[in-house]
Amino acid sequence: MLKNQGRTLFFFLLLLWVAFAVHGQEYPAKGVRVVVGSAPGGPIDIAARVVSEKLATAWKQPVVVENRVGASEMIGAEFVSKAAPDGYTLLLVSLNPFTINPALFAKLPYDPVRGFAPIALVTRNPMVLVAGPKSPFGSVKELIELAKGQAGAISWSSPGLATSNHIAGEWFAAEAGVKLFHVPYKGGPAAANAVLSGDVPLGVVSLIQALPLVKSGQLRALAVTTAQRTPLAPDWPTVAELGIPGFDAAVQAGLFAPAGTPRAVVSRINTDTLRVLQLSETRERFAAMGVDPVGSTPEELDAVIKAHRARIQQIVERASIKIQE
Repeated sequence: MLKNQGRTLFFFLLLLWVAFAVHGQEYPAKGVRVVVGSAPGGPIDIAARVVSEKLATAWKQPVVVENRVGASEMIGAEFVSKAAPDGYTLLLVSLNPFTINPALFAKLPYDPVRGFAPIALVTRNPMVLVAGPKSPFGSVKELIELAKGQAGAISWSSPGLATSNHIAGEWFAAEAGVKLFHVPYKGGPAAANAVLSGDVPLGVVSLIQALPLVKSGQLRALAVTTAQRTPLAPDWPTVAELGIPGFDAAVQAGLFAPAGTPRAVVSRINTDTLRVLQLSETRERFAAMGVDPVGSTPEELDAVIKAHRARIQQIVERASIKIQE
């Protein structure tokens, strides 16, 4: 009897020692995987690779980017939501899986509210209201005045239905008190080219697509959609400056872990990610993509998501945006 009790105590102490040994390992003790929900070569994918490369150097562990593309970034989000909550599988995506998708899809394969541990806001990709060379307006004021007299007559392009650009355009129209006619295209380049060719007089496109076309005089930048001016085009005014206070729309990307990831691990990843975003090399590489580095606490990222989720729900309902599931 005592012998069995001694053996049981031995195994209990052994398991306890193993648990303490594992818990005591400094994170990360092995390679980390960063899942990206968008295609290789895009701004979010490149940002993920830049950040991962620097984290790998800091951690002295491999940090590998893995693209799991499709279904409005839901494939990647679902995969990470089901991963072990140990910090070794992370998610870097736009905020759409947490803000736009819940407003558009009746069912999601992940929980956008409780399924993840926010880590940090990583990038902000400003969008721009651009006008074509033959557009009958050259400013936001002129656009609004003209639209108020021609409800639904002014068409505008976006990279697709229910994209961040689409949401931004509908938000602008609603706040300006005008009715515009949305024309969704397949991707950002097609949306920009539609304005360039004169197929539509107005577009909501990404900063990186707008910059060279505006600088060459082929398009006119009416306003950027972020609350503050972007340092990449400091002379371009914001929508908020031009009469719609509080307007702040951008393609933002954040870093997440599965729900239940230890707070100490989340804090370590957050701290090191913020250091990476402050590096001059990181900022230079982001600037080449037309992307602003951001950085935030986990709590700040969570607050951004909650605010955007509520706002987007209102915009979707007001504009009657629907997609085929």
